[in-house]
Amino acid sequence: MVSIDVSTPQLKATQKWIEAYAAIDLGKINVVTSKNYKHQTLPKSIGLPEETKEEYIRRLTGTLPLFTKFEVRPTLDGRPRTRRLISTLSLRSTT
Repeated sequence: MVSIDVSTPQLKATQKWIEAYAAIDLGKINVVTSKNYKHQTLPKSIGLPEETKEEYIRRLTGTLPLFTKFEVRPTLDGRPRTRRLISTLSLRSTT
């Protein structure tokens, strides 16, 4: 079993990020993303380019109101010597 210190700055930042999305709060999302934030929607095969923070926030401004729930489930990466959190966002549209 992998033990994780949940008091690390990285995990605290991750928790704030999860809470911002769970609240569907654009202001909080903007605050918890750094100036050099890059966003890549996956899978890449759908053709959306990597976005800067400014581009991503601009796109969220138009799309965020369409969603009623964000589910974020962090999962430990099982590879040896890694401590990653993988967040999967499930979006449910109101339309």
